Amino acid sequence: MSRKSDLAMRQLLCTAAVALAVPTAAGTAHAAPLTGKQSMTGVESKRNSRSRARAEEEAAAAALFPLTLRPVARTTDEETSDAIQVRVEDASGRRVILARAHGKCVVGPLPAGEYTVHLKAGNRTEEHAMLLGAGKRGLLRYELGA
Repeated sequence: MSRKSDLAMRQLLCTAAVALAVPTAAGTAHAAPLTGKQSMTGVESKRNSRSRARAEEEAAAAALFPLTLRPVARTTDEETSDAIQVRVEDASGRRVILARAHGKCVVGPLPAGEYTVHLKAGNRTEEHAMLLGAGKRGLLRYELGA
């Protein structure tokens, strides 16, 4: 190809690319007309993206549920002298949480699902099956250390 034909080919390809990128009148007839309200400045765009991100975080947090551990009330004092080890496993047996607690505490939040809660104080242990989700209390009363 000569230099002249190469330049002509580039112009042809550029024109074809622009023609494909620009919608035809028939294609824009179905689209909503653009108004001045739809254009956003950089500040408005950032504000909207932050509010969308915040809404997504709130939706994700709404799908999480706390697990409240409370000793069986034998006295008026809910705080116990013995610390307990709390191990929470999911339905497949993977450890989700390992923590130490005294008396009443909140573990999580955890996504909805089935969990096994293992409690240990000294040489005593307890195991409880829990179901967390919408409409579930997420409250576990335990005997250890009470």
